[in-house]
Amino acid sequence: MTTTAVAPVRERLLDAAQAMIEDTGWSSVTMARIGERAGVSRQTVYNEFGNKHGLAEQLAMRELVRFLDVVRDRMSAETTLVEGIRAACEGALLMGEQSLLVRTIVTSLPEEQDADFLQILTTESGEIVEAAVEVVKQCVDDLYPPTPFTDDELEVAVEVVVRLVLSAITRPSKPAREAAAEIAWITGLALKGAGA
Repeated sequence: MTTTAVAPVRERLLDAAQAMIEDTGWSSVTMARIGERAGVSRQTVYNEFGNKHGLAEQLAMRELVRFLDVVRDRMSAETTLVEGIRAACEGALLMGEQSLLVRTIVTSLPEEQDADFLQILTTESGEIVEAAVEVVKQCVDDLYPPTPFTDDELEVAVEVVVRLVLSAITRPSKPAREAAAEIAWITGLALKGAGA
């Protein structure tokens, strides 16, 4: 008899929530319905996430891991820092167009919109920004040394890029390729200003 690995409870619950969002939207997600779909009690869902906002945070952080994988892959395929930033930004923005969670935020009508995800990506974005800055900064250090920036300057520059991408994801105003090219152009100006 073959056995299959059982996903940890948290992953099963996140998968159930993701499937519910796909089926009927975020507003229909309740802790009880997630528990039912994942085959656990409602209390188990509360124990894992605390409340619906905590669930939204965990869904966003799981999605962030996927975004950062794209960023790493895109940056490692380029030979210059400016091109690496352009490629990473374009990849993240394109993924934002396809991401169910991002589409939930961006395409909902204001009266249908639940504030959870919008808050997580805007006013409560600190954890997302910090995680993204850490990954991008590490990629820059590993792939494009040396830069003309001090460590503190590099952190500021990377945070600006991350915040621009996050803004373009949550409030898109132009195609991904164009937005990424503009962010790369700003990066190039910063490099020139720093003496590269």
